[in-house]
Amino acid sequence: MNGDPFHAGERHLQSLFASRDRLAGSRAIQASLPPGFQTFLEELSYVVLAVPDRGGRLWVTMVFGVAGFVRAIDAMQMYIGSRPDPADPAAAGIAKGAPIAILAIDLLTRRRIRVNGSIISVEEDGFGVSVQQAFGNCPQFIRPRLVENAPGIVEAAIDTRVIARVVAHADTFFIATRAASDTGFDMDVSHRGGPPGFARWDGDYLIWPEYRGNFYFNTLGNLLLDPACGLLFPDFGSGELLMLTGHAALEGFDGNLTRSPEGLPVNGLVRFKPDVLMSRTTQRRP
Repeated sequence: MNGDPFHAGERHLQSLFASRDRLAGSRAIQASLPPGFQTFLEELSYVVLAVPDRGGRLWVTMVFGVAGFVRAIDAMQMYIGSRPDPADPAAAGIAKGAPIAILAIDLLTRRRIRVNGSIISVEEDGFGVSVQQAFGNCPQFIRPRLVENAPGIVEAAIDTRVIARVVAHADTFFIATRAASDTGFDMDVSHRGGPPGFARWDGDYLIWPEYRGNFYFNTLGNLLLDPACGLLFPDFGSGELLMLTGHAALEGFDGNLTRSPEGLPVNGLVRFKPDVLMSRTTQRRP
């Protein structure tokens, strides 16, 4: 990828936290899949997806398969041999020409890469993706665990008590954001992790600390320019997946690091207001 891969929101936060000079012109974000990424994709039995629905709301979900169900066709295209359940709110976003973000992650080995692009074909058993961005992330804050769940049903009758229950002990969630582009907007999906309960429900809002990371500020830079986002909280014990879509605001991002109660460096806080809540249950394998 030629030139600077970061947009105005990312560059603003990079400057604020004194990482801009180091990252300007970075080649960490590529416009194709390196060979190592291609090999990693074929090892996966699940991936995290982020898409907008027909109303423009952002959703995050997970799709499952046997190793090899995700594969690189070449350096510029990949295929995912699974689709969200039709009742999943993300299902409507799997459409030709739609933007999509993919987090290819193995929680057990703590490896992850992010692929952003657009859907170029939709078939009964899966869909093809044109790769526009691909980059790796470090294993920081990934809690190692084996994920062996298969998709189940979706329920729409959810209230805020469900949020409080699911997030109370959560150490992992996923967040979808978007950035404006020449063709409309680009999707992104990322992992968030921390000590159990690091995200908390406070009245009408969900609040979590943004720990110090790679200083790319991809997610936060997107939110700085567009507050729309979607969240996915997996409960690995019960098999429940809590899906939320809404808007978020950044708080306390002044360039100074603070410390969490556990002593972790924190850039600032994110305050999220959900508009729609849904719960997807899974049937656990014996």
